[in-house]
Amino acid sequence: MIIQIPSILLFCVNTFYIVTILLGSLPIIINSVSINDLDFEEDFKNQLREPIFRQINDRFHYNGYGGGGDKYDRLYWNRPFRKNRRAATARLERLWDYGVIPYEIESNFSGDHRALFKQAMKHWENYTCVKFVERTIEHPNYIIFTERPCGCCSYVGKRGNGPQAISIGKNCDKFGIVVHELGHVVGFWHEHTRPDRDENVQIVTENIMPGQEYNFNKLTEDEVNSLGIKYDFDSIMHYSRNTFSKSISLDTILPKDDPANTVRPEIGQRLRLSQGDIAQTKLLYRCPKCGHTIQNTNGMISSPNYPQSSPPAEGEYCEWRITGTHGERIIINITDIDIYETNNCENGYLEIRDGYWFKSPLIGKYCGQGEIQTAMMSKGHRLLISYMATPNQHNHRGFNMTYEVICGGDIVAEQGYLQSPNYPDEYRSNKECVWRITVPEGFQVALKFQSFEIENHDNCAYDYLEIRDGKSEDSTILGKFCGNKIPNEIRGSSNYLFVKFISDSSVNKAGFSATFIKEINECLGSNHGCEQECINTFGGYHCECRIGYELHSDRKKCENACGGIIESSNGTISSPSFPDLYPPNKNCIWEIVAEEGFRILLNFTFFDLEGNNQDCEYDKLDVKSKVNNHYSTHGLFCGSRLPPIITSQGHNIRLEFSSDNSVQRGGFNLHYFTDRDECAINNGGCQHICRNTIGSYVCECNSGYVLHENKHTCKEGSCSYQITSSNAEIISPQYPDGYPSKKDCTWFFLATLGHRVKLVFEDFDLEPQQECSYDYVIIYDGITTNKSVLGRFCGSKSPHPIISTTNKVLMKFKTDASVQKKGFKAHYYTVCGGRLFAKNSIEHLYSHFKFGDANYEKKEDCDWHIVTNIGMKIYLKFITFELEHEANCSYDFVEIFDGDDDNSPSLGKFCGNQMPTDMISSSESILIRFRTDDSIHNKGFTLIYSAVETIENELINAIDSNKSIEKSIRKTQQSFLNEKNNNYLSKYLSINEDQQDDFLLP
Repeated sequence: MIIQIPSILLFCVNTFYIVTILLGSLPIIINSVSINDLDFEEDFKNQLREPIFRQINDRFHYNGYGGGGDKYDRLYWNRPFRKNRRAATARLERLWDYGVIPYEIESNFSGDHRALFKQAMKHWENYTCVKFVERTIEHPNYIIFTERPCGCCSYVGKRGNGPQAISIGKNCDKFGIVVHELGHVVGFWHEHTRPDRDENVQIVTENIMPGQEYNFNKLTEDEVNSLGIKYDFDSIMHYSRNTFSKSISLDTILPKDDPANTVRPEIGQRLRLSQGDIAQTKLLYRCPKCGHTIQNTNGMISSPNYPQSSPPAEGEYCEWRITGTHGERIIINITDIDIYETNNCENGYLEIRDGYWFKSPLIGKYCGQGEIQTAMMSKGHRLLISYMATPNQHNHRGFNMTYEVICGGDIVAEQGYLQSPNYPDEYRSNKECVWRITVPEGFQVALKFQSFEIENHDNCAYDYLEIRDGKSEDSTILGKFCGNKIPNEIRGSSNYLFVKFISDSSVNKAGFSATFIKEINECLGSNHGCEQECINTFGGYHCECRIGYELHSDRKKCENACGGIIESSNGTISSPSFPDLYPPNKNCIWEIVAEEGFRILLNFTFFDLEGNNQDCEYDKLDVKSKVNNHYSTHGLFCGSRLPPIITSQGHNIRLEFSSDNSVQRGGFNLHYFTDRDECAINNGGCQHICRNTIGSYVCECNSGYVLHENKHTCKEGSCSYQITSSNAEIISPQYPDGYPSKKDCTWFFLATLGHRVKLVFEDFDLEPQQECSYDYVIIYDGITTNKSVLGRFCGSKSPHPIISTTNKVLMKFKTDASVQKKGFKAHYYTVCGGRLFAKNSIEHLYSHFKFGDANYEKKEDCDWHIVTNIGMKIYLKFITFELEHEANCSYDFVEIFDGDDDNSPSLGKFCGNQMPTDMISSSESILIRFRTDDSIHNKGFTLIYSAVETIENELINAIDSNKSIEKSIRKTQQSFLNEKNNNYLSKYLSINEDQQDDFLLP
């Protein structure tokens, strides 16, 4: 389009713009700590919809405080987050395109929070050329202000694959902290990680909290580009002196002495951008050297040196960015223009666009000489003014214009924003703004406020906001508002809404912020699908039910409310909406009450709740018996495994079902019925224990006794036990009432291969004797009595904890015919690591005791020292391998050392699910180290090891080919499974590497 005015050509061509990009594989910053890019991506995807992938949530552990200024980190974090490197990368593919940073703010934030975020963004805009704009469909990459368990955290720069989080959690909602987090978004890391930092600050490593040392790593020039700006002690991105210190009085970063200044510089301010921050941002985004962001209501703009005609710098480019608030418009008057004229203004020009960037609608592009007598007005609240000068401009004045930001006007759109002038700062005095909002015909205008604070008066006589149902001041008034109470949603009866804001000459407040949309009442007619009640809401609707009913999980139908007291003798209980998915955020309590002398039995026919039987921290069913007004639990159930048949301990049982706000499953269904309690009278005739069953009862005996043939009395039985669980409580017969005479008891403990047995005695009281010849406990380092003795104990002093060297232990307890004492109580555990001996046969090693049945635990710390005969070497082959992934394997990892300790050469450090290659030691020893952090836990690993003579040994060739050795592996596995009498490992022991899961890398 070409518009002719006197002596001046106006036409639309491509504007001048600059594209530069920053940052590489992107970690995020969390209160001065970074999180792996892939980890947070998965977590944030969960947050954008419902947090389905629960494992990610485990990685954020904090103690009620999200962080904030860096100096607070050391006080409130339970653990280091993620150990990625700290400082701006020198790679340039992650700058925000054209300096435009689109954003959204989640609806859960208050109006005060929204105002704070906007103030922080305005602060960055005011001093740099970056622009924060509400996200629209043309911006696929954008930030979302959210609240995550990490507290204060954000990615560095643009990730480039959609939404990314900037988390502002509890106690992070301070102006300086938000400005700091936005600094990471813009593309900056912490100042003290620069390559030249040692010339400026001293890192006092001895004062750093253990585990936090990595936060003070220095990066190289290949990783950091400081853009020629000198070290900035005043940067808002700098740590304070005591960040992550062991004590508040100890320094971890100390500015070095400056001979020219006797006072050390202050560091760690969280007040405003420093001059260095501003200069570095301008260089990073190649901001034009002339022009600036304008947030005033009126003023004048002119070309450099106007009205002089001095020669411009080569390729001189200026940019002014005028910014108002939503509901304001900008009027400009070009009072003088004298720009060297070229064909279609291709070289030197003055360009005005109705928006914030080069894609915004072109208002005009000017060169030559002449007068423009008509004022120009923006349609929105931003205006971009660009000026390009050529060397021929030296005989021309340039231009001069005035601008004024005004409020009010006609707004025609399907949706948009409306704010008081100068929001989120205080509105100005003596303002009168009138907006006429129009949405398409057939719809109504709906207005929803996010924040509201206007000078209060009983009759709103001073400052106020008036809303009328129509397009003129004569329309029916819908409300006149002031004070700080957010008005309810407002809907007009037509597609017009009249809005007027008035302020007087005295008190000014923060004002208001609102959104408007085109609205239709979905509850009219029957298409809404609600069974009972339809409630129209802002931008939608929802269904409700009458008293005594609740919504089905389909959010449409109504069903009887869950829970209540049940007194029938039998029946069925199911989760809400069963057999459909149960709804989120439900809490149902059923209490079944039977007659005195009866028990209640629960038989589950279906069970599928989110979670697993290890923790049940999301959705769960809690079953308890009520006896003498006290509750005792039968279990907390989740997952998909059917609970066992449950029998109440009395005539009252309570079931409590709860679901959270995310994943929904099929729920549960159970049948209950009552049964007479034969054990209630005279213990059912049982000598020891009476256990009620369906329609009958059974007698059982205490430890060390067996049931007599008459099924009621008990007699002494064999005292032999085999323990294969990961932990157990061990007690002597009849503890604590005194053990019987002439007892000979045996406990066989069998741990997973590669793990050891640990026994801790909590109570110990046996007949004392100097050589423990009468009554005693003896423990062998193996399952036969010809193995080495770990200890022989008697008397009343508890033995020290016993740890075996292998995965098998035999414990014997013997008493004589004379003195009997209280006995003992001990706890059995499994311990990873230890010293193993490699033979010519294949041996197995498992990462953790419950391998195949559960993931490895948090904070595992295992060292296996494998040795063999002198002259032999040790061969290792991993069969399965699945650990948490991280680029440097800093979180969960396996590391192999070619020797007896960690000073030996490393053969590799491994994580993820990429199978490590086979390896052979250079000597007769090798160290395997397994470490995990306190967040994500995975399946773990299994490996085989064997002694070999040379690299060319036939055994190695056989293993490499997975042929003859495979049969040996499976035979060894089966032997272990039979010995443990438990097949839960078998499904994970296949050596077919094609079955390994792929790991998606960032």
